[in-house]
Amino acid sequence: MLVTSVLHAEVLHHELSVQLYSENSSISVEDIITLPGNTDQVIFSLNNAFEASSQNATLEIISHSKNKRTNVYQLSRLPEDRKVHLKYRGKIIENSRSGLFGMPERLFDEKMLYLDGRSHWYPVFPAHPNLTFDLVSTLPEGWEIISQGKGNRSGKRIKFHMPRAQDDIYLIGAPWKRYAKSSGDIELEVFLLNENPALAKSYLDATEKYIELYSNWIGDYPYKKFAVVENSWQTGYGMPSFTLLGSNVIRLPFIIYTSLPHEILHNWWGNGVFIDFSKGNWSEGLTAYMADHFSSEQRHKDSEYRRKALERYANFAARQNDFALKNFTSRHNEASQAIGYSKSLMLFHMIRSRLGDEIFNSKIRAFWEAYQFSSASFPELLAALLDGTELDTNSFITQWLNRKGAPEIMLTETSVKKIDDTFTLSVHLKQLQNDDSYQLPVPMKVVFNNGKTIAEQLKLTDKSQQFNFRYKHQPVEIQIDPDYDIFRLLSPQEKPASLGRLFGAKTQLLVYPEASSKEVINAWFKLAALWNKKYNNIRLVPDSEFKLLSPDTAVWILGWNNKLLQNHRQRLNSDSQEMPSQSVRINKETFQTTDHALVLLDNDTGRSPLGFIGANNPSTINRLARKLPHYNSYGRLVFENRSASNIVKQHLKVSNSPLKSSL
Repeated sequence: MLVTSVLHAEVLHHELSVQLYSENSSISVEDIITLPGNTDQVIFSLNNAFEASSQNATLEIISHSKNKRTNVYQLSRLPEDRKVHLKYRGKIIENSRSGLFGMPERLFDEKMLYLDGRSHWYPVFPAHPNLTFDLVSTLPEGWEIISQGKGNRSGKRIKFHMPRAQDDIYLIGAPWKRYAKSSGDIELEVFLLNENPALAKSYLDATEKYIELYSNWIGDYPYKKFAVVENSWQTGYGMPSFTLLGSNVIRLPFIIYTSLPHEILHNWWGNGVFIDFSKGNWSEGLTAYMADHFSSEQRHKDSEYRRKALERYANFAARQNDFALKNFTSRHNEASQAIGYSKSLMLFHMIRSRLGDEIFNSKIRAFWEAYQFSSASFPELLAALLDGTELDTNSFITQWLNRKGAPEIMLTETSVKKIDDTFTLSVHLKQLQNDDSYQLPVPMKVVFNNGKTIAEQLKLTDKSQQFNFRYKHQPVEIQIDPDYDIFRLLSPQEKPASLGRLFGAKTQLLVYPEASSKEVINAWFKLAALWNKKYNNIRLVPDSEFKLLSPDTAVWILGWNNKLLQNHRQRLNSDSQEMPSQSVRINKETFQTTDHALVLLDNDTGRSPLGFIGANNPSTINRLARKLPHYNSYGRLVFENRSASNIVKQHLKVSNSPLKSSL
């Protein structure tokens, strides 16, 4: 999502009339700006590609931005009605430097127009970040234009009316094919670069369903339209009332069930209630919880979803890359995602678990009602959810928002004693983290000899604590937090072997086969460079120089002809996978090394991580370099050799959890 940060400030209004000249990539703009307040002098900035003039105020360039891309203007002798008339025109020169989320800061060519506030295509007033607008734009032949709000077409012109406070104005266009349907007073749209009525219908129908779902859950949808827009830049994020999806992304079959509801929900969280970033970004965690986690609940896979969230934190953020949730503003690497999304959503899950669905949902609706189209901080959201409950807001904020790290729980002792006709169960827990103890409601599942189970909650407050329970029937097994309902640091034995465990290691040692061709070695070098850019923990050595390393180093054996493979083949064998010389058996299926590329891991998480990438084709290696980081949670993968199309992806199982005890 492209998060919006609108703070409490006076709102100004833009009335923009835009002429687009696609033949020479230029635009002409007339802007009537209604200024708030009664100051005599106003400062704004505008891209230096434009030459601005005013009909009814004095306009003077007083400085330039540090990067020399914008001029800083001063307005004086303002009209009594506070409506300043500006005119400017210029050519949009593409900035090849990557902007936000990989988009250019500005772009206008025969294929696409992309302008937002970072390009200063409209006057940006630092003292007044809040704005509303009316925007009328010409439509180049065969093009569609999109901005915030509902678009009303008239001939070759389109008008957008945005009465809700924003902090940006988007002007985006391309030769799209437009598909639309109405859902009440909301216009649903899909813009595709090529005709595809079936794809458009699937997005329109799904959008209608999700908007109805979240409107009933939270409150009315806050905008007059929602549009799914195909983007030639490979993106996947949302703006107020629309989302840009890359041309590859939009056609992935799962996006309609994953990214789409997430981006629609951001119109409530982030683009409906805005974010006060001074104490952390709450919207990503809440959106992930109410969209992604909710979807997993509907498929009865929510405990697996939470386990993966805790895995992500343990693999990428715990210890060396950790920081407090109050310092999260946006995702920029795996660690920030693990904290700002995974840790954050677990907080909302813990609150919901304590309050129950009915109270949690009513407080979500009340928060929306109180804060829509104004900004809210993380503490304000937590206070709204916890007010009137048994949970102390200040303690909760101190423990989960202001403090970095995670509780680490260990089950040390269990016993059952029969006294007369009852059984006394004793359970001893420890908190292993180095700093102070956490106040934790720890779920426990007790299994009895008659097959029945009961759920208990252990109020863990000390670093070492014993709990006693009396039952009529004999307990035969206990499980501590079996469904991963609390945020905590998973023990190594709780984490299945996964690619993410190697990616998140302190060091990834990539061992390449020195006897390979130059083309293959070059492909492995490119993979290492790409991964180092993402993870910043890569070392690359030939198989002739490999030495035993410390336990916090993850080792990748690269290539079928790697000298290390013979010595470490046994670590990669298990009951469900085996590596004969020219093939690999996975369960009962055999894959030939000539036809397939594979990724296999050592399933024993008690040892330092070991992985194997079986590929010898340079083009396949290049494709795997880009693909494998998207398979974080998997432990076994098979791809077609030439196309690198995935044909097998499997999660490995945890053999024995240390938080489970037979009595």
